[in-house]
Amino acid sequence: MGGAKEQGPDPYAGPAGGRDEVLDLVRFSCLALVVVGHTMMVSPVLHADGTVTSENTLGNQDWFEPVIWVFMVMPLFFVAGGATGLQSWQRLKCQGGTAADFLHARLLRLVRPAAVLLAAMFLGFWMAGRLGVHPQVVQLMAAGAAMPLWFLAAYLAAQLAIPVLAAFHARGPWLAIGSLTALVVAVDCLRATLPLLAYANLVFLWCAVQQLGFLAADGRFARISRSRLLALVLTAHLLLGLLTALGLYPVNMLVNLNPPNLTLFLLGVSQVALLELAHGPRWPRSVPSAGFVRCSAWPADAR
Repeated sequence: MGGAKEQGPDPYAGPAGGRDEVLDLVRFSCLALVVVGHTMMVSPVLHADGTVTSENTLGNQDWFEPVIWVFMVMPLFFVAGGATGLQSWQRLKCQGGTAADFLHARLLRLVRPAAVLLAAMFLGFWMAGRLGVHPQVVQLMAAGAAMPLWFLAAYLAAQLAIPVLAAFHARGPWLAIGSLTALVVAVDCLRATLPLLAYANLVFLWCAVQQLGFLAADGRFARISRSRLLALVLTAHLLLGLLTALGLYPVNMLVNLNPPNLTLFLLGVSQVALLELAHGPRWPRSVPSAGFVRCSAWPADAR
């Protein structure tokens, strides 16, 4: 690493390698939208025979299909997570840390809050049952509360892959993201024949979207003019419209989310371009970019 070429500044780093308030706001907003969206999606239905079931209220509304194209923020969350995760991994390496240290830190950061949530949920459902709430209602509440947890598993898998994917990215950033995207397309092509294979895209798709965050942290989107960024947004949505119009993918992005498919990668391309447009050159760009960099290039307080 000592003799490697030093690269340009990182467009997503705060002053002196500090936190980037824009990415913090993006991730918080995405999480808030996910929670609110899941809360609005599940509705209990009481049938004449006394049984209780649930239905996806929003997913069954025709007007919601174009709305979810705007508010499907899962790709944006993975883009932001990729940019910040890559920076964390590089800073840790400059401190002499290892991949095992990174994985340990990421596991603790993500699993601890989830464990507290699961414990609180279990206690709440147990108390509801003891107080006489109908078992079907408790089961319905448990299913609704656990619905967003699939996201944690997918995000954790993508984050734990950062040391490997970062090395792949450093050697060939376009080859890395191209290979992952090709795997996503291959899985999509085979999902009709092998339905269970579609769930492999829980890893391939979200890792591909995370690589968009690597490219952003590398400053590659920052080198694109505003007009070309806007053209990239338009092109991604035109491709989305074409793929859905041909019937290759559903129009409803909620359907495309489980299991995920290529449409979410195209949304991620559009969203990372929009993020770069919003982030703009006015934001501090003072930390070295992705790839093989000299640790001496990092500010002292970032090591």
